[in-house]
Parts: sequence; C-alpha cells; structure tokens
Amino acid sequence: MMGAIVPATLEFRDGVPYSAVYGDVYHSIDGGAGQACHVFLRGCGLPERWAGRTDFVILETGFGTGMNFLATWAAWRTDPKRSRRLHFLSVEKHPFARDDLARLHARWPEFAMLSTELLAKWPLLLPGFHRLALEGGRVQLTLMLGDAGDCLPQVDTGVDAFYLDGFAPNRNPELWRPELIETLVRLARPGALAATYSVAASVRAALSHAGFVCEKRAGYGRKRHCLRAFHSGRKVRVAKLPRRVAVVGAGVAGSAVAYALAQRSISVSVLERAPVPAAAASGNPAAVFRPLLSRDETATTRLTRAAFLHDLRSWTGLGERLDWASCGVLHLARDAAIATVQQQAIALTAPPPEYARWVDVDEARRLANWPVDAPGVFYAQAGWVVPGGLCRAWLGHAGIDLRTGCEVARLEAGSAGWYLFGAHGAVLDVVDAVVLANAYDAGRLAPAAAWPLHSVRGQITRLPAGSLPGVQRVMAREGYFVPGAGQPLVGATYEHDDLDLASRAASDLANLARLETMLPGAARLFDGAELKGRAALRATVPDRLPLLGAVAGAPGLYVAAGYASRGVVWAGLLGEALADVMTGAPLPLEHDLMTALDPGRFAAPFIRARQE
Repeated sequence: MMGAIVPATLEFRDGVPYSAVYGDVYHSIDGGAGQACHVFLRGCGLPERWAGRTDFVILETGFGTGMNFLATWAAWRTDPKRSRRLHFLSVEKHPFARDDLARLHARWPEFAMLSTELLAKWPLLLPGFHRLALEGGRVQLTLMLGDAGDCLPQVDTGVDAFYLDGFAPNRNPELWRPELIETLVRLARPGALAATYSVAASVRAALSHAGFVCEKRAGYGRKRHCLRAFHSGRKVRVAKLPRRVAVVGAGVAGSAVAYALAQRSISVSVLERAPVPAAAASGNPAAVFRPLLSRDETATTRLTRAAFLHDLRSWTGLGERLDWASCGVLHLARDAAIATVQQQAIALTAPPPEYARWVDVDEARRLANWPVDAPGVFYAQAGWVVPGGLCRAWLGHAGIDLRTGCEVARLEAGSAGWYLFGAHGAVLDVVDAVVLANAYDAGRLAPAAAWPLHSVRGQITRLPAGSLPGVQRVMAREGYFVPGAGQPLVGATYEHDDLDLASRAASDLANLARLETMLPGAARLFDGAELKGRAALRATVPDRLPLLGAVAGAPGLYVAAGYASRGVVWAGLLGEALADVMTGAPLPLEHDLMTALDPGRFAAPFIRARQE
C-alpha cells in the first residue's frame, strides 16, 4: 500500500532550488536547463534517437522541479524529425504543490508556454499513477507519485531512455539501490541509454552489475564528469498495430474507447444497436462522479481515485458539448459505525482537503443548506455529469464513424481480420480488432470467455423541475440526490434478477425513501404518483471491478464491460488504458491494477497462476 504523499517544501540555497529533506540542490548551480540538455538529453542521444519513431519512451527517477521534462518536451516539439508521440514516465516521492511549482517555473521564462499547460493539468498530490495528456495528446506524461520502490515495479512497458536524476547517492541512497537499477533493466528496450550527473563508484557498479556499459562524459558547468550507460535491452515482439477497430456499443464505455483510439490516429467504427448513442444506462439524465475512500486502499478505491482525477483533467478539454458541474458531493454517514470508518479512512490516507475532508453535522448542514442529521465526507471537486453528453463529446471525434441501429449478432475471425455480422447474416464490418463495450451483452458475442456478467436493474426518479432549489450540491447516503442537469433526480434502486425496464411506482417510492435519509423532510414535498422514473440495467461482475483487456485465445478481440454504477467515472481512464494495451504504449495504471481488471481473471488457470 502506497502511503500518503508528503509535498516538497520550496526553498533555495544560493539561488538554486534546495531540499532540506535530502540536503541537496535540485540542479546544478550553473543552470538547470543547461544541465538537463547536456547531461540527460545529450547523454541519451537526443534528439537524434527519437527521429522517425512512432513512440519514444523516457523514464525518469525523480521529477523534482520538472526541468528535465520541460527541456525534453521543448526539444521534442521544435524537432521536425521528432517521434509521433513522446511518453515521459517520472517517479516522485515528494512532488511540489501546484503553486510552488508555478513559482519555480516562473524563473524559466523560456518554458512559460509549456509550464502553463503542465500546471493546468497538475494533479492533486495523491499516490499512484497520474496520466497527463499534453500537446494535444502527443506528449503523454505519466507521473508516478510515491516511493520509487513501490512505483517502478508497477511499470510495464519498454523504455528507450533513462534519466537517473535522484538526489546524490550519499544523500538519497534508496534511489540508487542495485535492486532498483535491476528493475529498470527489465524495462530496457534494445539499445536503451541511461544518463546521470553522478559518476560515483557505487552508481557505476550498480549499473555495470545490471548489464549496463558505462562511459564517462564531460560534465556540465563546474562538474568534471557525468555518466552515460548503454544496455543491449531485451528483445520484445512488436505487435502489429490495428489500423481499423470496431467498437460494439455507444455507451460511456464504448465511446471512451473509441475516442482514445481515434486520438491515436486509428480509424474507428462504433456499432450501436439502438437508434441513438447512450440509450441504455448511459441515457440517464445525470450521474454522480466522485472518488471513494477506504482504509485499506482496495483496487476499487485506487482505480476510482485515478479515474476521477483523470476526469477532472480531461473533461475540460471536451468543451461545451459536455454538461457537468463540480458542485461538490456530500456523502453522509449512514450510522455511527460508518462514520467511524469514514474518519479512519481520512486519517489513514490523509488526502488533500480539496479532494476529501471530514465534516461534522454543523458543517454538513451548511454545505447541504438543509438540516441534515449526520456528519460525513465532503468531496469538493466531485459533482454530476450528463452521461449522454459525455458520449456525444467523445463520439464527435472526426476519426469515429458512428453507426446506430446496427446490431451485431456474431463475430468471426477470418483471413482479413474480424468479421462482424448482423442478424440476417450480412457483413457489417471487417476490421483488425474488435472491442466489446456492450455491457452484459458482451458475453453473448464471446461465449467461450464465460464471463460471470450479471444485469442489475436500477431506476432513477426525476423530481419536478425547480424542486429543492436551496440544495445545490450532490447528496449521497444510501442513494444520491442530483440538483442539476435540467431537473433534480434521486436514485437509484439496485434490483437483482430483474430485467424489466418499465418504470415502477414502487421503485419511485423507494427512491423517495432514499431522499428522506439524505434530506430529512424532503420526501413529504412530493406525491409519488406524479413522479417519473427511468430504469436501466447495470452490468456487474462478482468482484465489482470491470472487465478490461484482451480476450484470451482470440487475438484482436478486446472487452470493456462490467462498469456497474461507476461507468461515468471509470470510462475515460479505462478507454485510455485499453487503447494503450492495443497499441503497445505505456499504461496509465499500475501493473497490479491492470491485472485486477484482466477479463480472464475468473478462469481457473488465471486464478492458479495468481495464487502461485
């Protein structure tokens, strides 16, 4: 379990950023930009080595001030022979808060434009992987916040260049341990280069023992030498990238995958059996997006945190097509026992208050603008979103061909790729790869996978327009109340073994009861007989995690399903993750999380392998 992130403290020594924790400066007194270019870019053979490449991957041990990243990004964007995409992975145990980073970057006006874009997407300082899409998605920065010993083993990609830029070995020996260097070797592509300012004997010995061939170079400024190291790398089979992909399903899962693939210049067709996209569960008038807290950092908590933060960064780029509001979500404790659990989770994880904070009853009443009867957790940046708008924003990409009223009856692998057939046997499409993003129905098109997908009925209840105007935040307890999106709504039921989509008065009454637990006295304001409900089916699996990844035994077939009631939160990041799987790019999630989502995890051989 990764611990809480302790931010770096901004201070200077002789005008150079300095860390009192490690007793060392962040860069040479002779200049950070010059050091970055001479030691790291030139040390790793850049910009020449990325010329003409589709993807180039750099991994850095110590993001620090971000100088190396900014210098690399600047060199890449001004190079006409640059790679199509630049992936920069960087680990940092003590990152700077956004305001401190902005003060640092103000000292380097040559990077002002790049810094502005980076700072606009700088994440809340929470543990785990954070994917920042920059330069229109052509530069992918994956920040790994936490101890390098926890983060680096979770990386699962080939690396072309290593920037070894921790504090000096005698100041921060943990970052130069031989075991950590061995972790990097596992990632090295053929011909990988590593560069560092340090020529300490212990560093050269660790690199040499790991199979690197070390070479001293002229140092930067007053430093006599720096180091370059070459590794023959591991031979990897380069998968053939799909040129055309069919996505089955135009809900949030399928729309997000299609958008992520189109962003990677892959031609995408989306086949939706309904006459419009977002016709099923994604057709609800509004949905809640918020993170989770838990005492033991479960896979669900970690995934939801990463996805929620990704939403905050990425949704702003979707423009006016998306209707959403970060109005805050107040999650009231159900009872005293749950209140204790919530407080313990806050104490153990110590999140930034703008992410989640405990509020007592008095503060809860002020936030709700209602005499609520319980304390709880306030998620200040959470809120509501219109799922249909989210789908339309993603599907509006010029590289996506949306085909509605187009039901896929079966799939078949052939010599030309994957054939998609309609109900009467007509070929609907022939593609290199297929993504099943059609919820429960995914199992019908891949019966051999035998996924334990289940459908759970959920009904929301729309309240009359203008109801409860004083409550401007999303409320949650044993259900949720959403104030915006045209008219307020409350939900949602969770009815197993029930596929009936007709609206029911009994379900509306159950939702009014949920409203009463959140806002005491509110239910009496409504006549249940005059309310309008909407029912849809959620696709779930037993462990309440989605199915995401390649389908075993069916090359070119993938699945993104089982998002349950967290589809709007998870979809964007999971779309990115699946697109990276399909294109062989670095992943935005930790290896153990991707394993937890593997669609083959319920098969007996997979279970045995994990136990062993």
